[in-house]
Amino acid sequence: MKTFSIVIPFLNEEKTLNKILEKILNITDFNYKKEIILVNDWSTDKGEEIVLKYLDKNIENCTFHYIKNSNNKWKWFSLKEWFKKATWDYIIIQDWDLEYDPNDYKKLITKLENENLDFVYWSRNRWFIENWFKYSYLTFLFWWIIVSFFTSIFALKIVTDEPTCYKLFRNHLKEYLILPIENWFEWESAITILLLKKWFKYGESWIKYFPRKMTEWKKIKWTDWVKAIKTIVMRRFK
Repeated sequence: MKTFSIVIPFLNEEKTLNKILEKILNITDFNYKKEIILVNDWSTDKGEEIVLKYLDKNIENCTFHYIKNSNNKWKWFSLKEWFKKATWDYIIIQDWDLEYDPNDYKKLITKLENENLDFVYWSRNRWFIENWFKYSYLTFLFWWIIVSFFTSIFALKIVTDEPTCYKLFRNHLKEYLILPIENWFEWESAITILLLKKWFKYGESWIKYFPRKMTEWKKIKWTDWVKAIKTIVMRRFK
């Protein structure tokens, strides 16, 4: 049975952490062994208490790994560290909020396997077209389109949603995922350009989306989007 690893970095998300874990565990008709990797990025709430309860559970075809960072290192540093250690055939990034539905893992895997792709991103492009009023906030929508446009131009490949959370990779891409020195939001741009420069097979799928508002602690600032564009340009010619 192939292993499907799910990396979940979290920071002070006690309100949603239990909900997202239950959603993952309750996925039906999923013919993969789940490896759930929980990275506590120095939370000060009850997140650790919630996670520790799951570590003692004996769940068929599911294993848990847990680590607490020594200080606040941010999501992308945690991702790279666990990409090195995960024993996975496929790996996906899962945020601790409820914007994405884990039941859609199957749709992404189906796309990956049926078309023999190396990595797949979930795209909010089609979702936005069909549900035009459902986005986090207008500024986010603007920068998302701009960053995706720059990615497409410099990667010579149509990428409609570069900053999406759901990024699904095959195991043989591990060495590339840990290569970029970026440890913040621009890591997403760096690995996207790197993989497309290497001509790995890329595809997109669309799934459900339940956007958060700024009042629900969206952490990305406009300066992060500018850094992402700068990274796209630099990585394309580096």
